[in-house]
Amino acid sequence: MKSTTSRRDAGAPSDSVAAFRAVSEKHVEESFERFPTYGSSVGRKEFDGELETPSLKLYAAHEKAIRKTLTAVQDLPEHDFGGDDWLDRRAFMADLRAELWAIERHAFRRNPDSWASGAIGSIHHHVTRNADDLTPVADAILSRLKKLPAYLEGASEILHTPIPVWRKMALSSCEGAPSLFDAIVEPLAKTGRASREKIEKLAKNAKSAFANYAKHVARIKPGAPNDFAVGSLRFEALCRERMGWDLTVSEAEAMGKTLAARIGAEMEIEAKKFSPKKGAHEILAEAAENWKPERGDLLSEYQYQTQRVRDAFKEHDLVTFPPGERLEVKPVPDFMRQHFPTAAYSSPGAYDADQLGIFWVNDLSLIRNTQKEKDAEIRQHHGLSATCAHEAYPGHHLQFCTANRHPSKLRRLFAHAVFYEGWTLWCEQMTVDYKVNEEPTAKLNQLNDALWRAHRILIDCGLQTGKMSYDDGVKHLIKNVGFTRGRAEADVNWYTMSPTTPMSYLLGRTELLRLKKKKVDQGGWTVKKFNDWILSFGTVPWRWMEQSGL
Repeated sequence: MKSTTSRRDAGAPSDSVAAFRAVSEKHVEESFERFPTYGSSVGRKEFDGELETPSLKLYAAHEKAIRKTLTAVQDLPEHDFGGDDWLDRRAFMADLRAELWAIERHAFRRNPDSWASGAIGSIHHHVTRNADDLTPVADAILSRLKKLPAYLEGASEILHTPIPVWRKMALSSCEGAPSLFDAIVEPLAKTGRASREKIEKLAKNAKSAFANYAKHVARIKPGAPNDFAVGSLRFEALCRERMGWDLTVSEAEAMGKTLAARIGAEMEIEAKKFSPKKGAHEILAEAAENWKPERGDLLSEYQYQTQRVRDAFKEHDLVTFPPGERLEVKPVPDFMRQHFPTAAYSSPGAYDADQLGIFWVNDLSLIRNTQKEKDAEIRQHHGLSATCAHEAYPGHHLQFCTANRHPSKLRRLFAHAVFYEGWTLWCEQMTVDYKVNEEPTAKLNQLNDALWRAHRILIDCGLQTGKMSYDDGVKHLIKNVGFTRGRAEADVNWYTMSPTTPMSYLLGRTELLRLKKKKVDQGGWTVKKFNDWILSFGTVPWRWMEQSGL
């Protein structure tokens, strides 16, 4: 991969660049101080035991800092910046604008689940990274447990007219929180960093704090059901800042409809290769029904397939593997089972010295009683080769480990979904294109997932512009993708909180393939050169790469 070090500051006057770096660094450091959970999440260990106390004063200070910083950066002429410095400036302004708009909408006051999930996440983050032995983070966990009541009390004081779907999610989070605190008592006690009595008291206080928070959330008068919608103008602005794309709502909807129709037609053709009468969903259901892990148990299968997929991409020489990256494929500990999906990836922080990723396997068949129940859980993992490519190699793990070593420390903080989710869908496609995924239904399964992502575009646009209600979005997934109501609701829940992220998956891959056509199909590059090139930018939108001139 070509080093990005040599391309920094190309033609940029040093005074403007130096001023930008000073302003951006100051803002980032002050943000870490105000919100230490953010600093901790990116690998700044000095914040691991800290926890902010939410307040209107805290957000007023942060809003003032954002406005001041944004003005200072905008006053530095764009034409004074080139290459990576132009990209850093563009992405930094995008983050500032998106964060400012969220504050202006009072999202922090209207989303009680952001605080409930934040409180849980402040502990969960440390536990998942050190599940085998909590000793390295025991002091940080104990410190945060002690501070959780104040955190939730502060959150209670600033809440106002919570949006109904977010209030429902908050109550669900509060209901599940005690299980986490009960589960970590024994592992914490084993570290010897505090007496069991003290740990149990801290856990009890944390559980009481969640119970009080839930009561408060339930009492507050809610806002209107569709208040999560940001509106057409703001949605289009977010498309520019989060996706790097001057995309109107109408254009996005047209793309979603076109992609859904094309993918649906391709699925029908692929399904006929298996049966002239059966539909794609029936074929995939039968394939899952008949699938069993060849290595006997799911953990061994994931470990084998992760290594096999990694070796296959190396053999095909499709991408450079960053030095120093490490990945462990591990079983979810018993005390964490209910806090994980079937499989999940935990990435290293942007500033972590050790770029260790953890690929968690949650084999719920081990705790089911009947063989029928066990088999049903096993079937949930059908298609795990694609999962390994998506989450591990060359998906999220390889991509983030590469981004986390970008010469610009500021660049490491940017995480645009249009890039990282577009990249992972491309990784899945490469497993089919190069026959890395050996399952007969690999392409059909990939198309089925792509169809789901196409309908996400339509739902994202519909929800955020007010054309669709929450229930409309749920019904759309049930009708067009075949989801159960429970799965559809879980999907739409997070759609409401993350405008433009749901559409970023398939539109991200579409953008990637547009660039691939120019560089590989027409330009003569190898796929490896192309993959290394796009990864060298960090996690930023595709169109900014082109605008940077790099």
